Amino acid sequence: MDHNQNYLLELLQHNNNEIESLRPFAEDNHVPIVDKLTLELIKQLIRMHKTTYILEIGTAIGYSAMHFASVSPDIEVTTIERDETMQQRAKRNISAFNYDQQIRQIHGDALEVMDQVADRTYDMIFIDAAKAQSQKFFERYTPYLREGGLVITDNVLYHDFVANIDAVKSRNKRQMAKKINAYNKWLMEQSQYATTFLNMDDGVAISIKGASV
Repeated sequence: MDHNQNYLLELLQHNNNEIESLRPFAEDNHVPIVDKLTLELIKQLIRMHKTTYILEIGTAIGYSAMHFASVSPDIEVTTIERDETMQQRAKRNISAFNYDQQIRQIHGDALEVMDQVADRTYDMIFIDAAKAQSQKFFERYTPYLREGGLVITDNVLYHDFVANIDAVKSRNKRQMAKKINAYNKWLMEQSQYATTFLNMDDGVAISIKGASV
């Protein structure tokens, strides 16, 4: 972690809310949650775009869903999680922090539960689940995204492996890096979306539906 990142994280400590109490648990138990600077960027985008309906693919312990909901009491988050243990822990966390009325949990494989989320049009889709399936998630759920809506994909640099695949010694990690690289290139080919990438934390892609490329 460089000095600038440390500095920014120290600044953000002054506006931490109670949801941050979940981060030590996630780190100690290797639960993948969104990095802090990326999280703050997404929350700022939510404010800028006056986002109301958010679809999250990958609930984990409910950390990011609650952070998104914390931006405004008008925000409604629909979040999908296939791991039952994670889904139940998220349910307890969401209840404990009093976000039950703003967060709708869907338990199941995100490639199979589209009918459960098709009752509304979303302002933002956050993809933070199985990295090898990102393109399928994008293709299946963006029909429910409004024009001008955002698709945010986390971990598009995958621990710096994507930019230097040949140096990755682990076969599994190398294969994953190749799949993420293919997804990133595919994103840039989507003419109906304007996509940009940020070298922040583990990398984030921001795609705007219907924007001029």
